[in-house]
Amino acid sequence: MENSKLVVIPVTLKGGNYLLWSRTTKIALCGRGLWNHIDLSQNVEEEESSEEEEEEAAAAKKAKWFQEDQTMLAILQNSLEGSILEAYSYCETSSELWETLKNVYGNISNLSRVFEVKKAINDLSQEDLEFTKHFGKFRSLWAELEMLRPSTMDPFILAERKQQDKVFGLLLTLHPAFNDFIKHILRADKLPSLDKVCAHIQREQGSLGLFSGKGELPMANKGVYKPLDRRFKECAHYKRMGHSKEKCWILHHI
Repeated sequence: MENSKLVVIPVTLKGGNYLLWSRTTKIALCGRGLWNHIDLSQNVEEEESSEEEEEEAAAAKKAKWFQEDQTMLAILQNSLEGSILEAYSYCETSSELWETLKNVYGNISNLSRVFEVKKAINDLSQEDLEFTKHFGKFRSLWAELEMLRPSTMDPFILAERKQQDKVFGLLLTLHPAFNDFIKHILRADKLPSLDKVCAHIQREQGSLGLFSGKGELPMANKGVYKPLDRRFKECAHYKRMGHSKEKCWILHHI
């Protein structure tokens, strides 16, 4: 299995990036003709041979397959984050590990991941990074977003994505106290309409006791309505605002 020495999986599985990891891993393995260790249905039936040949070759073939599969298992394990590797190190074959990871991380709603990627793009800041590194992160996020949302000309899908983006845009602006509510919304297979989400937010806001208005209106009034100063004194003689009787230009011909 010399090809396995050349396999480099460019993405480390951290959990939330399962879709990106699985896609890049499959490309790397298929490019080296190793995918049949993951998808066992691709194994080609060999031509029938004599019983003696089968008996002689059976043990050798089984040993070779085991050796190759253990190499494949090591390749997959090397692409896992430490905590994930520790949790699933009990898997004994490459296909078992692949299916286990798929069942655990592959069932995450695409809506949830799309929102996370959009949030990451929205929060991305160059700060002190070199532009090439910053741009690399930007391109990586966009690549994952394009993978989650493949190009399409289907008007129904395009309209659905447009509505989703409105909801995503609103969720990105919410107070951190709504984080659990956001997670609940994104677990659904289908995102509610913007109107329904707004209605949910109103109810959730009441249950959380947020923004009751205590302390907010007085502060707002304080900023808008300032106490009257001398510029707004009323002239007792002329009955107009803006000056006092002592400085009345009519009385004193100023």
